[in-house]
Amino acid sequence: MKNKLDRYDYNLKSEYVIQEGKEFYKYSKGNWNKKFDNKNPIVLELACGNGEYTVERSFKDPIRNYIGIDIKGARIWKGANKLENNKSKNAFFLRIQIENILNFFENNEVDEILISFPDPRPKKRDIKKRLTNMKFLDMYYKILKKNGLLMLKTDDVDLFNYSLDQIKSSGFVIKNYTNDLYKSKKYDTIKEIKTKYELRFLSEGKKIKFLQCLR
Repeated sequence: MKNKLDRYDYNLKSEYVIQEGKEFYKYSKGNWNKKFDNKNPIVLELACGNGEYTVERSFKDPIRNYIGIDIKGARIWKGANKLENNKSKNAFFLRIQIENILNFFENNEVDEILISFPDPRPKKRDIKKRLTNMKFLDMYYKILKKNGLLMLKTDDVDLFNYSLDQIKSSGFVIKNYTNDLYKSKKYDTIKEIKTKYELRFLSEGKKIKFLQCLR
């Protein structure tokens, strides 16, 4: 399905894509456990792209609920298609701008957030758009439960160092971090799944940075 219009049409029809125009899109805030029909922990993948982490983790970990979030419908459809083929019960994709996340999740509704290879926004004028900017961190802090986990995976050194500084000034507490994920003896669960972009970065010899912090 190479045509973007075909992908958008797929998303409109797919029960695994929640986007504007669908009923649950308007009433999702505070109602995700009803949507999943259980009270299992909720994990978000932000800037999910094709949704590799959301899809694969949901298959490996059926006692958690996974939601991949991105605005680009032409990418989301790939993950949604895999969920549909496997008749998944514990994963969805939510097509929104991440700056609007408070409209879709209630305070203390989420257990874990992974920011997955976000756009590093290298230009000074775009720093406020970085997904680890204090404005965004405040949003994540609100929707995460106490002791909820916030994680970042990136190949970009500047973004990683910026994120560490922002987090130190936020309400979050840094738990662990590494400048070279695949040389670390920790984080086995995170290392299990490599995204399309991650595989490309690794093939280029780039080191993957990773951090975990607690709410």
